[in-house]
Amino acid sequence: MTTFTKWFLLAAVTVTALFLSEQKGAISLIIQNDQSYLALAIMILFLCASIFTGVLSYKADISNNEEKKELSTESNIGWFCAEHFFSLGLLGTIIGLVLATGGSLDGDKPISEIVSGLKTGLNTAFYTTICGIVFSLLLQLQLLVLKTGLKK
Repeated sequence: MTTFTKWFLLAAVTVTALFLSEQKGAISLIIQNDQSYLALAIMILFLCASIFTGVLSYKADISNNEEKKELSTESNIGWFCAEHFFSLGLLGTIIGLVLATGGSLDGDKPISEIVSGLKTGLNTAFYTTICGIVFSLLLQLQLLVLKTGLKK
């Protein structure tokens, strides 16, 4: 099986899983409840990095050994993205915690407003962390397929 075929099958499973999770309302819930918009940014960057990895996988199948070395160097962009999805998720966690504690520092606010601020901030914190981890892992799987194909 070619590298591109393996990448394509993995991408198809990923798209199917994302489609099914959206059918349950998960993706919309994440986007609506993330006040930092980092989860959406991670999703868009994942899409771009996946397409880039797919192009490299296709090129890996039609390249000679010298071109594969160059493609291996280009794949470092994908590894950079995968590592930084996790970092963006952690940044969203920090932003969410700041949002969560921002309202609770004012002693004059009613309890309902404080709890509402906690809910908004913690939603942002948890959803960006989940997106960062999940999309980082999914991209790393695609890159491992590419890396295996470049070693042939």
